[in-house]
Amino acid sequence: NLFCERTTMSHSMVVRILRKRPLSSATLAGISGMTTYAHCVEWKTEQQQQKHLQNQTQQHYSNNLLEGGLPRTYDKKALDDYWKGRPVTVVKRFFNIVQELGPRAAAYVTDFYLTNNNNTNSNTTTTKAGEYETKKKEFGSNDDQHSNISKQRQHAIQLRQALTNLGPAFVKAGQQLSIRPDLVSPAVLKELQKLCDAVEPVPDKVAMDVLKHELQCQDLSELFDDIQLVASASLGQVYKAQLKPSCKSTSYKPLLSSSSAREEYKTVAIKIQRPDIVGCVTLDLWILSKWGVFMDGFTSIFTNQTPFHVNFLDAYCKGSYQELDYVNEAANQRRFQTELAKRKCKVVVPDVYDDFTTHRVLTSQWIDGIKLADSSPTQIQELIPVGVELFLTQLLDIGSFHADPHPGNLYVTQEGTLCLLDFGLCAEVDEQSRTAMTKAIVNLLTGNFDSLVQKDAKELGFLPRDMDTHELQPILTKVLTEGLLESGSNLHTRKRKLMDISNELNDLFFRYPFSVPPFFALVTRGLGLLEGIALTGDPNFDIFQASYPYASRRALQLLGSHYGLHKIQRSLTSSTKTTNANEGVVASVN
Repeated sequence: NLFCERTTMSHSMVVRILRKRPLSSATLAGISGMTTYAHCVEWKTEQQQQKHLQNQTQQHYSNNLLEGGLPRTYDKKALDDYWKGRPVTVVKRFFNIVQELGPRAAAYVTDFYLTNNNNTNSNTTTTKAGEYETKKKEFGSNDDQHSNISKQRQHAIQLRQALTNLGPAFVKAGQQLSIRPDLVSPAVLKELQKLCDAVEPVPDKVAMDVLKHELQCQDLSELFDDIQLVASASLGQVYKAQLKPSCKSTSYKPLLSSSSAREEYKTVAIKIQRPDIVGCVTLDLWILSKWGVFMDGFTSIFTNQTPFHVNFLDAYCKGSYQELDYVNEAANQRRFQTELAKRKCKVVVPDVYDDFTTHRVLTSQWIDGIKLADSSPTQIQELIPVGVELFLTQLLDIGSFHADPHPGNLYVTQEGTLCLLDFGLCAEVDEQSRTAMTKAIVNLLTGNFDSLVQKDAKELGFLPRDMDTHELQPILTKVLTEGLLESGSNLHTRKRKLMDISNELNDLFFRYPFSVPPFFALVTRGLGLLEGIALTGDPNFDIFQASYPYASRRALQLLGSHYGLHKIQRSLTSSTKTTNANEGVVASVN
């Protein structure tokens, strides 16, 4: 009887709540139902995935799938099927991103926009004394500047911690910002630069277990001596070790055949992928691709833009996805070493030990040196033109380029030679696009905006081929001239110029059907990172001026005198004295 009474009372209470709060009750019931359904879908997907993997042979699994059953190569449909079947994980990740970045963004806006605006408004008067106070407030007193720097440093620490907590995809974004002194303050730069090679490492035991599993070796002392951690990055961590002479790779061929040369390459760098990194990275890339779908839908409705975000972000996601496969990275590294050697480029690319390389482990030659960003300003000024020509050689000649030249990937050897590391993120550019890009660079640098807008922009895919550009040309000419060519190399001037024309840029993209070629996502990333490194050592560095000599020579080789390059030839000849020091760095294209 007591049980029946309590049951009746509970039922009556539930009925009263439903009658008093029908909307809240219905919402709660709906959320509960959706949550239960989502968990059921994810559980069912995991069970089906386990059965599928059990039916696969070990060799087929290794060659076609990453850990967890994800595709080894970027496949949108396969990723859609994988993550749509895991709605709980996707929603948790979304709220995790909002939870980490939302409070930081709100605090930043409060400290540097709302508070400053309130202070400025309260201190503005119409008297002469008031005008003085306003100017003082605008430029900031010493106390104000010290307070702002302190706030910036605190926000930078919190941002670095948030990016680290969110994982590799966000660490990569922080790395890109860490070398852009024209975009963020010195206090923020210093903090974000810790993301380049000072990410919290996984325990050595965990990394060694991965190495044993990948090399199918239970006793690593049979292969290596003196294994020690030297760097921890977003996707993996690097160990320095001595490869035993009796275990040297049969496929490894040093540049010199003498026994002394073989001994020189005994020290190796072993890059080991972090465990469970694949799921986190692929989920973030999948969310990013869905953001592209949303942006295309939004711009199609509210602007005249040709939808490009999906293709643009897909190219970025495809390149980033390849970083998860170290066999692919090893192939890129060998290819670049061969192609750059053919062109007699004065750059070092480490050799690869294929017998000790797998999809999650990359073993290559150890290079002694220091980061380019940590070199003296004189050495940075000497080597950055080398880096620019190296990048343009890849982009305009080889047709495949290193798209991740952040400070941890550009070293200076003990002999003072530039060394390029980490070939996980590379992109391909077809011959037609290379020719069109060469023309566009030369036309931009020489001020030939007629050809740039009417021909090059269409050949590269920025504008539709059948578009009438007569109305657009004078506007675009003004934007390019004021925002790029006349902004100079001074960071403050450049930033102010770009802010001045920001409204015109927004109007251009709103009114005209602009699109962005897919590979341009990685081109802009690569050039932006390279320019950022240059600006840390040389505040007067100008990426356009540095690009001109090689772009001109390449244009003369590809297009010949019939393209009307006599003006370029004269300019190139007149600038020979200033570029002589760099002529031998990248192979001549005569």
